Amino acid sequence: MRTSVIIVTYNGMKWIKDCLNSVLNSSIPISIIVVDNCSTDGTAEFIKSNFPQVSLIDQKENLGFGRANNIGISLALKESSDYVFLLNQDAFIEKDTIEKLIKVSQENIEYGILSPIHTNGNATELDESFCYYISKSSGRRFVSDFVLNKIKKDIYNLPMINAAAWLIPKTVLENVGGFDSAFFLYGEDDNYCQRVLYHNFQIGIVPTVCIKHDSENNNTKAVIKGSERYYAKFLNNFRISYSNVNNDNYKNVSKLKYFFLKRSIISIIKFDLFDFKVNWTKANLLAKEDLEAKVLFNRQKGEKYLE
Repeated sequence: MRTSVIIVTYNGMKWIKDCLNSVLNSSIPISIIVVDNCSTDGTAEFIKSNFPQVSLIDQKENLGFGRANNIGISLALKESSDYVFLLNQDAFIEKDTIEKLIKVSQENIEYGILSPIHTNGNATELDESFCYYISKSSGRRFVSDFVLNKIKKDIYNLPMINAAAWLIPKTVLENVGGFDSAFFLYGEDDNYCQRVLYHNFQIGIVPTVCIKHDSENNNTKAVIKGSERYYAKFLNNFRISYSNVNNDNYKNVSKLKYFFLKRSIISIIKFDLFDFKVNWTKANLLAKEDLEAKVLFNRQKGEKYLE
């Protein structure tokens, strides 16, 4: 049984020492693959000097979270790994985190993604992003049992959990592939979960396993309208919804595009130039998207996006 831990780094000096040490303290043998997205704070150099047992892959540019993980996953598969464990650079595992997740996975082979509970960096409360996903209707049973201290299941099903700490079996990677390269940062985990479900695997939280996640990048926070991040978030949300392989929403993209064109015309009539620019920009962004080809491609089985 071979397990590869994959960590994507980008200016992660604040966390990388504790992150790697927590993984190296794992109760089972693991190999560590770090893909550095062209850090400028010395992260890659620090790993080279202090963690020679880590396989470090230096990138000459920032490829984003998904594409960088795909590089690590590809190497893990070439090394005949049976499991990959994706871990954020700002997350820290317990000694038996991976061992427990693998045991549960072996007993429940229908699960394509297993995640531990995510606390904050001090383990004083739940991580904010984790709370966001389990607070939805599908996570109410887990929340209720957890709060009332009546944990009844080895796994609690969810349609989505953020990718701060995912255990993925090799068979899932062979059927689902890697992350969709259309996503740079945020949204790639939503899209991947959709594809996991489409290929008849399940997604779950293991309530007896925890990690600490000292996250400073919360995509649930508001952004300034009209900013670069605003449009990036708009495109991510659009792709999450309209490139979902479990439905045919992609057929309605033209309607959405015309909606924003109509809004832009109304804005001109009202002499609201700022609102015109926002809606016109959204319409043009949508015009560049070819989601039908993307959806049909992602519905195919195989190691897509993995070199």
